[in-house]
Amino acid sequence: MKITIPGRAAAASTISSALAAWRSGRGDVIFISGESGSGKSHVLDQIEALREQTPKPSIVRVDCSPPIGSFNVATIQPLQPFGHAIEQLYLNGEATAKKRLALNIGMSVLASIPIAGDIFYAVKAISQDVSEYKRETAAMQQKKRAAVAECVETLERIAAETPFILLVDDGHWSDPQSVEVIQRLRATIKNIPLLIIWTVTPTLAQQSNMPLAAMLRDTEGTPTVSLGDLDRTGSDDVLAAVAPDIRPTEQQRSVLYDRTAGTPGIIAEYVRYLVRTEQVRSDGTIAPDALEKSGLKLGDHPATDVLLHEIADDDAMTLALCAAEGREFTAFMIAALMNTDVISVVRTLRRLQHQTGVIKSVGMRTRYGLKTTAYEFTQSVAFTYFAHYPEYEERKHLHQRIAEILTKEFESSDLDEVRGQISTLIAAHSIEAEDTATASRMFAVAATAADVMGASDTADRIRREHLHINLDAEEVATLSVDGQQVIDGGSAGGGGSESFQELSGRLAQLIVDGECSNARTEIEAALQQRTLTGSERSTLLCLVARAHLELHSFADAEHALRSAEQLPDLGKRDTCNILNMQAAILMKQGRTDEARKVLNEATRHSRQLPLAHRVLTLGNIYLLLRSVHDPLSERFARKLRELTLQNALSGIRSDLQL
Repeated sequence: MKITIPGRAAAASTISSALAAWRSGRGDVIFISGESGSGKSHVLDQIEALREQTPKPSIVRVDCSPPIGSFNVATIQPLQPFGHAIEQLYLNGEATAKKRLALNIGMSVLASIPIAGDIFYAVKAISQDVSEYKRETAAMQQKKRAAVAECVETLERIAAETPFILLVDDGHWSDPQSVEVIQRLRATIKNIPLLIIWTVTPTLAQQSNMPLAAMLRDTEGTPTVSLGDLDRTGSDDVLAAVAPDIRPTEQQRSVLYDRTAGTPGIIAEYVRYLVRTEQVRSDGTIAPDALEKSGLKLGDHPATDVLLHEIADDDAMTLALCAAEGREFTAFMIAALMNTDVISVVRTLRRLQHQTGVIKSVGMRTRYGLKTTAYEFTQSVAFTYFAHYPEYEERKHLHQRIAEILTKEFESSDLDEVRGQISTLIAAHSIEAEDTATASRMFAVAATAADVMGASDTADRIRREHLHINLDAEEVATLSVDGQQVIDGGSAGGGGSESFQELSGRLAQLIVDGECSNARTEIEAALQQRTLTGSERSTLLCLVARAHLELHSFADAEHALRSAEQLPDLGKRDTCNILNMQAAILMKQGRTDEARKVLNEATRHSRQLPLAHRVLTLGNIYLLLRSVHDPLSERFARKLRELTLQNALSGIRSDLQL
């Protein structure tokens, strides 16, 4: 198995050697690095053309999804390229239609694939037949929490059963978990017949995928084929490959090289432009004045092979609807956007496919939990053109409609896996529609889904970068925590008498010392006093809730807090205390998303309250971040050290281990 890359003899040799090694049972991971137009996709085309020489489906090609609008949705979709690869591997296998349908959902399958022979054991987690697969075993739940390790094991076992080559285009749009899969595979891939070839645009990787950029710098770990600009000889090779019959003069060759800067993609497009505009004569010579013209029109861009600006406005708007959904789009979504039936949409898209060539059908897929015909744009130029075809108001409305349509599917699905996948798309389209409330809600769901499948890095990134977009350091109270909470009993009260402050302080200290049963008894006795103010009663109810919590009496703790919430005329201090305690209960129960919202609200209240409440809330946030090893925890630690030193709160500083 050999490939030929015009002007890239060294790169062709490296890849051909890797292909030969793969045929002998030795795998590898190879990065193909180069800027736009350097020929990365052409290399994958050459490898894919070898498919006829290998047993199907030994060569699998997937594209990482580009951003939706300005939002890079791929970063919050764990293991995206590998999910699509496994989907393709088995679409044409010997599975039943139902099992093929389940696999089309994509990522959920990775969490529970045991071996290639019974890969469809995972169907239960993603089938639309909820009643058939409603019960999940503890063992399978545990496997979902090790997504990266499971993905590596899955790829190894599939390759051992059916050796294959995985081609990943636009790998700079991949997620951190996918990069981790590559890192883990490097240690064992030489012993298995799995060859992964991953194309990357370095500048985009540096901007959006730091783990991948760091791996590219590790020259000793993974082979990297760098595709830079060609020299004059390489430029002539590309020229001959694109148009074998063309015979430019030496001067014209020099002009072409100067104008294209040795970039293969530009050379190829320039030549195709000359051929299509009939400036290449029948004998292969180029018209003398052909290269003296300047200012190519956008519609002359040969990558689309169509005059984009001559497409009728109605058809252009239809293609704009398609591009709004993404580079891959569905008949289901376009029909919903056009408020028409799916059959009419399929016929329209078939006509546009034949007339323009900028889109193509990829067959039936299951997207958003539904069976539908999927399509994709054949060239990034056309996709980008139509994505920006509508004006600002039109684009905003389009993304809002898509988010609304997806939200209906989200709410109608009973499967957490499907809801988790849809949530990332709703969030992306909501951002483009400037609907931050919906985006935040969906980010919370996406973070939980990432936690469930073991992609903690992605979950933390979602919470840190997307759920806290408008929050400063003192508001980062949104991650999960193990239920720890700072108790500042002496200042917890709402301004009662001196004797009550002494009482509440002593009761809080009993809880801190672990004497929760005694504290609970004394608090319940104190609550019988009729002279208590509403604020004092609220403080005691929070303390007894804390005592119940330490004794794992969740129902009693929740009952105490409900009683506190029902008290009349609660002040902001009381509300802040109740919210902090409510969050502690929720976190102890593992209901982290609900706890995040409650802590967020407590943070807003604490801003307007005295120092004690700010320290209380900051302390809880610090414990929260420290428990998940978040780098932001050090920032909170510095702030808390400053406050406790300035205000002689050495006890709190000691409790927090500052």
